[in-house]
Amino acid sequence: YHPTDNPSGIINLGVAENWLMRDTLVNYLAPRVKITGDQLGYGSDTCGSPQLRSLIAQLFNDHFQPGLRIEADHVSVHNGTSSVIDIVSYVVCDPGDIILAAAPYYGGFNFDTFSRSGVRMLPVPMTPNQMMDPDEHIRLMEAAFQQQQQQQTTVPGTGEPNKARVRAIIFTNPHNPFGLCHPRVLIEQLLRFAQRHHLHILFDEIYALSGFASDINALKGSVQLDTSFHSALSINHDRLTELIDPSLVHVLHGMSKDFGSGGLRIGYLVSPWNPTFRAAVRSVAAFSWFSGTAEQIAMQYLSDPVWRDGYLADNRRALARAYVTTAGFLVCHGIPFVPARAGPFIWLDLRSYGPPPPTGRPTSPGVMGVAPGRRIHSVSTLMEQLYQAGVYLAPGYGFEASEPGWFRLTFANPPEVMAEALVRLRQAL
Repeated sequence: YHPTDNPSGIINLGVAENWLMRDTLVNYLAPRVKITGDQLGYGSDTCGSPQLRSLIAQLFNDHFQPGLRIEADHVSVHNGTSSVIDIVSYVVCDPGDIILAAAPYYGGFNFDTFSRSGVRMLPVPMTPNQMMDPDEHIRLMEAAFQQQQQQQTTVPGTGEPNKARVRAIIFTNPHNPFGLCHPRVLIEQLLRFAQRHHLHILFDEIYALSGFASDINALKGSVQLDTSFHSALSINHDRLTELIDPSLVHVLHGMSKDFGSGGLRIGYLVSPWNPTFRAAVRSVAAFSWFSGTAEQIAMQYLSDPVWRDGYLADNRRALARAYVTTAGFLVCHGIPFVPARAGPFIWLDLRSYGPPPPTGRPTSPGVMGVAPGRRIHSVSTLMEQLYQAGVYLAPGYGFEASEPGWFRLTFANPPEVMAEALVRLRQAL
């Protein structure tokens, strides 16, 4: 879609991309970023230059409230967070091993963990309420872990019997696709769970600085319960050692979401307590090397803390305004959704809008226990309605949602584009 070049094209609300601050970023970079001979060379380090890693460490120290000061040596930089997940899977798992994650979750995890490492994601289905409830969350994770321990699998490519091991957890906070921040007590209980079963835990904090709950409160003039973001790094070091062996804890972040620059392909991994793990990551980092030009742009973002912090605050306010507009539209038209407090998207409940499945369709459990006939028929028909109206939403099956009819809608588009998209959404439904 383009308002003048292709006005009849499909508006893409399915990709979690933030367009609200794009002009601000371009205008900031244009007079400041110059191509030099250094950018055309190989650079000094496959994990990012010491200068870039120092600036990233400072970002964490300034905004993630770490219990232990983050140093440049704790950070490795790669060509996107997908590469970070791939590397972590490769380093901590063997082929056939399993990583747990509460579902729905970002569907790219399946590809990132399996393509090279042969590691399988195990979705643990949860409702939004279960996801945010510490006791329910841990109960479901424990049940999934114990069930997996009792199952036999085969080693990929060999057919030989193998007791598949659960080796790690990926925990997304703020959550994608719910757009919610997890309470600190849940983070602590999850660390206890990981320690109990000696599991590495990777905290995906890619939306850490895109929380807008306080800005919504300011817009509405209301007071709400605390929905702020708590980084896993923010736990006091002494407290952390009571909960888990800190060497099992790792955090990822990057430029794609909070800095609206997915095209830079820069993601970074922070692992303060495990030098052996960091050495293993470094041993394969040449495969995820990123360009010198991307490094220069990232350093420009981070080297001026006054601009950096002003940008992040403006971004949160822009997200809040866009969210309030979109949420107001959904409420006005009776479209159910999970109220979000972080990130550029909303999790829509469109189960009542799809057609009922025709009789005679298969009723045996399919993906995640959903009858495949119902899932394919209802979702594909609803998606066709959306296409015909000229709008695309990301379907829930791409996030391992346990029930058909859920979609993720990205609201962080230019206001005029979003207004047209919502008109089309209403027509489709």
